[in-house]
Amino acid sequence: MKPLLAALLLLLAACSAPAAAPAPPPSSAPAVPVPPALGTNGAAVPALRWTPCHGKFQCAAASVPLSYREPRGAAITLSVIRLPAGDPGRRLGSLFFNFGGPGTDGVGELTRFADRYPPELRARFDLVSFDPRGIGGSAPISCPGADHAPAPGSPLRQPDAYFAASAATGRACAASGALLSHLSTANVARDLELLRQAVGDPALNFYGYSYGTYLGGTYANLFPDKVRALVLDGTLDLVANATGKPGQEKEPVDVRADVAGAQQQELDQFFAVCAAAGPKCAFSGGDPKAKFAGVFARASRTTGVGSLMRTVDSALYQSGRWKRLAQTLAAMPSDAGPASPVLDPYVPTHSAAFLAVQCVDSDNPSSPADYAALAARESARQPYFGLGAVFSMAQCVGWPAHDADRYTGPWNRPRKNPVLVLNNRFDPATPLHNAQATAAELGDGRVLVVDGYGHTSLDAPSACASAAVTRYLTELAAPAEGATCAPDSVPFS
Repeated sequence: MKPLLAALLLLLAACSAPAAAPAPPPSSAPAVPVPPALGTNGAAVPALRWTPCHGKFQCAAASVPLSYREPRGAAITLSVIRLPAGDPGRRLGSLFFNFGGPGTDGVGELTRFADRYPPELRARFDLVSFDPRGIGGSAPISCPGADHAPAPGSPLRQPDAYFAASAATGRACAASGALLSHLSTANVARDLELLRQAVGDPALNFYGYSYGTYLGGTYANLFPDKVRALVLDGTLDLVANATGKPGQEKEPVDVRADVAGAQQQELDQFFAVCAAAGPKCAFSGGDPKAKFAGVFARASRTTGVGSLMRTVDSALYQSGRWKRLAQTLAAMPSDAGPASPVLDPYVPTHSAAFLAVQCVDSDNPSSPADYAALAARESARQPYFGLGAVFSMAQCVGWPAHDADRYTGPWNRPRKNPVLVLNNRFDPATPLHNAQATAAELGDGRVLVVDGYGHTSLDAPSACASAAVTRYLTELAAPAEGATCAPDSVPFS
């Protein structure tokens, strides 16, 4: 048995968290002033020449520096799109969007979602988005063969082979050369600042979903005097996503953010709502929570946990999928008694474009031994989801690039107007407690909670929340503290 696997199995058998290390003594050294973060460093504002595209949209190309340390050095070209304001006489400016990821293109997503925004927003703002650097039509990274690499396998049965296979995407992306070291969110925020100037707006209006909230939070602290209105929808904890708090140095980002706890909270809601729905939910007979434990126990004995939890994970993102999830679970075999130790967990794998940003944005442990210790702790704390959160960033181990110009705080630079932080009460990817943490980290965040399920308002539409966002963007009127909104629909209705 390989040493790492043997150590891991001993830790799993113990099923107890390691003792907390004693707190270090307080430092008597004087505080060191934080130097100003790199801005756009005198980079030239790109000239945007808009041409018709995608029917009613307009497209342009924007030249920006590869490195903002060399603003007149090598350049890359960004792909930009806009939907012009429908009522030019009442136009307030441009509203920039980022649709998440990282790795999601902005051009295609704006064409997909533009018509869903309220008429008042489409009348008064040009809706603008762009493919972030390294993605889509904006100097995309080159990772030959990465899309066809085999799945890494089990991090518990064959940890050495797992980490070696997980590093395959990074090895492939090394072909991207210097570009790979300039893909941090901070550099995307610098690009956004040049685009703000290029469209002629005196200050930025921005709407970010999921990862886009990290872009918005980064911009708000790199360029605090250039912010008019920011909506952060499905919000990452800024500190957790970057470095974590002291003492979290050996925890990967999803453990710091307690994504597993959020997934478990929403799964518990699925059980409760299903039971209340009665025959409308195919899994409602008896106690859904106890029945799921039986399904999980059976899957753990037949190495089927990965498939089961992949299905559950997908359904938690959008409550419209709960009906199908209930039908799937009702058809699965179950066993009485406790589950066997899970050695084949579901661990998400990520695209090269996602990793190229996330691996330079976030601190993650680099030693497989750190993951083994966390696996024991988190599988005991969160039996269904803990292992997925531990290994979700394992593909960053050995990543072949580092962006020296990333931003890691402070996050509370003063701004003129509050930031609107919108979050579903039960979000499996960006928990409500992350949104509340970010509101506090920003110092001026105002949280609006949608009493729904799923990831961002795109997956839990709410007319109430949409009206609040529109009022904020047009009138700079943020909702009151503690405000909530109902979703437009509920599961099994």
